[in-house]
Amino acid sequence: MNITIITQKKNEKSYSRMPLEQLVENIKNGNMASHTLSGAERGICFAAEWQKRDGAAELRQRNPLVLLALENLRDRATVQEYKRQACLVPYTLLCFAGPDGHSLYIVSTYTVAEDRLTDDAMVNAFRKSRYIYSSQLGTPLADRDPAWDSTSPVSYDPLPYYNPGAIAITVEPELEETPEFRLMKENISDYNFPDEIPGLSLHASRMRRFHDCLDTAIEACSDIPRDDLFATAVLEQLADGCHTMGLPQAWCTRIATFIPWLGGIDNSDTINSVFQTAYLRDSLKTIPMKFTRKSALLTFKTEAYMKEHYTLRLNIMTGNPEYRLNSAGYVFAPLDQAARNTMAIKALKAGVDSWDRDLSRFIDSDLIPRYNPMEDYITHLPEWNGKRDYVGELARRIHTDSPCWEEDFHRWMLSMVAQWLGKDRLYGNAIVPLLIGPQGSGKTTFCRRLLPAFLDSYYNDRLSMKTDSDIFIAMSSFALINIDEFDAMAKSQQPLLKYLISKQDVKFRPPYGKTMEHRQRFASFIATTNNSRPLTDATGSRRFICVYADSIDNSGTIPYDKLYAQLYHELQEGRRYWLEDEENARIMRQNETFQQVTSPEMMIALTFLSPDATPDDAGFMPLQHILALLAQHYPTFVIGKNTGVETGKLLRRMGYDSKRTNSGTAFKVKRL
Repeated sequence: MNITIITQKKNEKSYSRMPLEQLVENIKNGNMASHTLSGAERGICFAAEWQKRDGAAELRQRNPLVLLALENLRDRATVQEYKRQACLVPYTLLCFAGPDGHSLYIVSTYTVAEDRLTDDAMVNAFRKSRYIYSSQLGTPLADRDPAWDSTSPVSYDPLPYYNPGAIAITVEPELEETPEFRLMKENISDYNFPDEIPGLSLHASRMRRFHDCLDTAIEACSDIPRDDLFATAVLEQLADGCHTMGLPQAWCTRIATFIPWLGGIDNSDTINSVFQTAYLRDSLKTIPMKFTRKSALLTFKTEAYMKEHYTLRLNIMTGNPEYRLNSAGYVFAPLDQAARNTMAIKALKAGVDSWDRDLSRFIDSDLIPRYNPMEDYITHLPEWNGKRDYVGELARRIHTDSPCWEEDFHRWMLSMVAQWLGKDRLYGNAIVPLLIGPQGSGKTTFCRRLLPAFLDSYYNDRLSMKTDSDIFIAMSSFALINIDEFDAMAKSQQPLLKYLISKQDVKFRPPYGKTMEHRQRFASFIATTNNSRPLTDATGSRRFICVYADSIDNSGTIPYDKLYAQLYHELQEGRRYWLEDEENARIMRQNETFQQVTSPEMMIALTFLSPDATPDDAGFMPLQHILALLAQHYPTFVIGKNTGVETGKLLRRMGYDSKRTNSGTAFKVKRL
């Protein structure tokens, strides 16, 4: 695969091609960087091979390569750290430092169906690669408009990373939806001092220090006439001051170019050179908080160290803090005691005089952000296109003859998402789908698959109802609770369940807690059972959407992002997520079929045709078979010592014909 070196001099471009392996060698030995032409700009184009034909640029060959850039890094050490992290990503084909010492360039490869290297495929590859690397490195990469002639500057890096066996990212030839990266970690900074002045944002803090340096530089040069020499002297003083204050070099250089009397944009090369010279001198002691009290300085150092090395957040569902190492990936883990002790040991080794209590005081404070995993997921989904009903497709995976199932399931899904977002502070999601079907039909699997795999820890199908605190903790800690084997729940517990599913918030004293806590309820409920008549309370049946599942399709994948994007869009548009009175009445009528029957006479009437409707050619069924059939369909029908005698008498009173057989009494019945 060949890349193109594009040289521009006096509005004229020339093109030369070389194999990728040769380019790596040239970056390593500095050949191209040392042979730059006077007044010429040279760039490396990875995406395509170009040539000049009849005085115009011609695209000769497209390459499935993506160029990414990480710019305005603090110093060379930071560049090397990000380079180390980028080398761990399996998609990295080539990675090298930029010529300014403050940038990093990453090249990855991609593949397209049928090798269709279309413009859309190139855009897809750039967006997907940028999202992947931004996520892995924890900082946004440069967002440029990708093009076939995009270039990076020629550079010298004695240790470029090159992996010919890099994995290719798969993209579609047509334009795809790619999520936007959301910054979730602090910028890398020197933990010996906090970047932020208390009460000011990071940008405002830097601007304040920059202008302090500028004022000092102007005052120091006040005896010099206001000419070009004055501007040069101020610029030298400014660069030294910014270095002393510990401000990032690339940021200061960019801000200085906005000052017209220092030369502005037209003098950017000189400004950059002055700052680079100042920052390449021996490191100076940075004392931005020289007169701060020792106790306050220790607090600032502790906070700066923690932000430098860790990203912390408080998971409001679990109630526990979580952490992530800024230098190692994108995954958060619970902050247990072992992790706290490790943090304290590393802080002491780094020279921060903080002990366990100091770190714990910071971790358990309001200084770390609150994290709602469900809201974070829902509110950062791509927009729903409005053309496809993903909720309806999911509902139709349950094959049933219930005419309103799809509509009722959609309403419940809307109410579940509204519960996660805390849209209704007066009422909770009081709707409970109750899936009824034979053993092994896939009911529990369907319930478990309602949440994406990475949110599986917020699914619970083992609800303990032994104590109130267990229930309240579950309601505030889980997004979905499946009451598996609903009919196995004791009758004494069902009134409590009906009370709980209508509550919006929960208030309780947690185990070992000293005070009552008020927490938001996140959990919605769903239930499964093998019993065809699980309902025991006719007045409470309006809370359950009973549906008999003939079969359930649990094959294939569920497009979770698009599914929940549709629900979030509908909620934003004001779609109703609660049941109206007429719908509650309709559900109660539907649930009569699933109401538990306790009267043996009613059980017989619901199982067999009446004596008058029984055809003359109907067969005689042994009494023992009748008893087994009733016990199979009605869990409350328990066969005891005198059950056969009592049932036989009841069948005769109801008018069913009987006869004696060698195996006992048989009755003339016909099943419904």
